[in-house]
Amino acid sequence: AARGYGTSLPIPNVPAGTGTVFHSRMQTPKYSLSNPKWFAIFFAMNLGVYFGHYFYLRFMMRQNPPNPPRDPANTGAPEKHMHTVEDE
Repeated sequence: AARGYGTSLPIPNVPAGTGTVFHSRMQTPKYSLSNPKWFAIFFAMNLGVYFGHYFYLRFMMRQNPPNPPRDPANTGAPEKHMHTVEDE
């Protein structure tokens, strides 16, 4: 069960006469995931985020109504554009 946890690097030895040194093997982490488990959770989370986003867009978000048909006579057009420069 402890396979894949910790480090694959060599652990240095303490020089003689230095006393007690607290290295990382004395305080193991309470919760630790192996690489395959961590990446499985990471990719599952990413898939959930993407599928949730598209599920919301497709099924929960309301659609915009279609645009009304254009008036061929253009009765609402102003006589003069509001930003035209008045030259005198």
